[in-house]
Amino acid sequence: MSDLLETESNTFAANLTDLVQGCVVDAPRFAVVNASNDKQRRIGPEPFEPGDGSGAGFGFVSLVRKCDEAEQPRLMLKIEFRVSLDSQAEHLAVQQSTFGLWVRPDPQRGPRPVFRIEYDREATSKPLAHIHLHAESVELGWIYGTAGLPLPRMQEIHFPVGGRRFRPTVEEFLGFLNREKLFTDWRPGWNAILNSSLDAWNKRQAQATVRNNPEAAIEQLERMGYQVVAA
Repeated sequence: MSDLLETESNTFAANLTDLVQGCVVDAPRFAVVNASNDKQRRIGPEPFEPGDGSGAGFGFVSLVRKCDEAEQPRLMLKIEFRVSLDSQAEHLAVQQSTFGLWVRPDPQRGPRPVFRIEYDREATSKPLAHIHLHAESVELGWIYGTAGLPLPRMQEIHFPVGGRRFRPTVEEFLGFLNREKLFTDWRPGWNAILNSSLDAWNKRQAQATVRNNPEAAIEQLERMGYQVVAA
């Protein structure tokens, strides 16, 4: 099991490296490190700073814009995964993930999140896949206020997005940044790399969906004219 976990984790990290380096100038490579649970691994961009837990973690992916003149990056991405083998110990499964956009308007202060897309496979009190928005909403304040409820901070609300199989991907996240013109200074040819990676993700998710729902898959194939025979 350990050897397969290492192999699959390193393959996942290599795929992330190819994707992000193919889209972002001077992007770091993604590394695999041990998690507190020996059946899991953590994956994120180098450098990883080990420590006692208070300051340990992966670095950011810097987004260098042509309009920025500061020596320190003003925009950056956080992309991290925690993975393990699935219940059959045959395929890699994402246990937790987070990716989002961070901003550093003041070089004397640390980066602050703009929004975060998170996934927690074992979540029970929140949607498995959800978004945190670091913003304010007058309308949301009115909804809570007229109900006599205290207004939570926007970033404390878990907005559901897609569930286990159809949650947002890193590829869709990068495409969103471009489409909304939050960042547009990509490497040449980045879009083809992104689409190829997204196609591979969709194929893996389709295969996982079939593994978990073989009867539904057979029913649909037979409806399309195929004959399915067990080996």
